[in-house]
Amino acid sequence: MFVSALLPKTLVAAENTIDVAADMSGFSLGEIRVTAGEALTLRLTSLDTQFHTDGGGQHQWAVEELNVSVIAPPKGSNSITFTPDRPGTYTFYCDICCGGRANPSMQGTLIVEEA
Repeated sequence: MFVSALLPKTLVAAENTIDVAADMSGFSLGEIRVTAGEALTLRLTSLDTQFHTDGGGQHQWAVEELNVSVIAPPKGSNSITFTPDRPGTYTFYCDICCGGRANPSMQGTLIVEEA
């Protein structure tokens, strides 16, 4: 009982965590569907090493229209929690390496559906 009083009031449930891996060939998920108004955590993992000549092994997952961006370190992960509030179809991308947004393998689609 005492421990629960110390926990944050808003927790992101495990089913609202989306794991995405990225390497020089692209993202592990090309399409992600979520519900507007529901918090989610996106965990990005870079599969590339720091010795990679383009971007130093870092990768990004960003959606400009939602002002969301997370960068994973080489051979590591990083997370961001956000709540998409507007239904629509958005492009997510990595703009650190691999030709940036212009490279179709470093892009995907985030579909935010009405609740």
